[in-house]
Amino acid sequence: MIRLLLCSAIVISCSLISVDWINCERRKIQIAKELESIIFQMEALLKYGSHDVYQLCERSFSEARAFDGKCFSSISDSFSESFLTACEKSLADADMGTKSAFMRIADFLGMYESETQIAGLESVLEEIKNGRIALENELRSKRKLYLCIGAFSGIVICLILT
Repeated sequence: MIRLLLCSAIVISCSLISVDWINCERRKIQIAKELESIIFQMEALLKYGSHDVYQLCERSFSEARAFDGKCFSSISDSFSESFLTACEKSLADADMGTKSAFMRIADFLGMYESETQIAGLESVLEEIKNGRIALENELRSKRKLYLCIGAFSGIVICLILT
């Protein structure tokens, strides 16, 4: 009886590990969607308002829910360095491609005329959107596979232990 309970606990634990992995992938997708929204808002503020980069960050990141946007709202000194530091702190759970694309904003935001900044933001937005779509497709196609692998690995562990 105890052996049955132990084996059940192992299978359930392995299944929960695979569910946790799926939730991490969903979080990456949510972060990418939020970054897309933020970039879209930055573009609008550049097109229709006259904000410096500090005000731009403060307004764009104030309502971030998928990650902690407070680091971006409190950027003060050297914009590029502070922006990269905020990316490292806040986007630790993001997909590496999404994070590196978003970090490229520090290379041009506030350094050129607004048309060049908007073009750079559109380029970053397109890259993040393509990465998010790829993540969604991968998760959709491999979700059941990972759930089955989790349960199967639990069964294999039980067979090895007994």
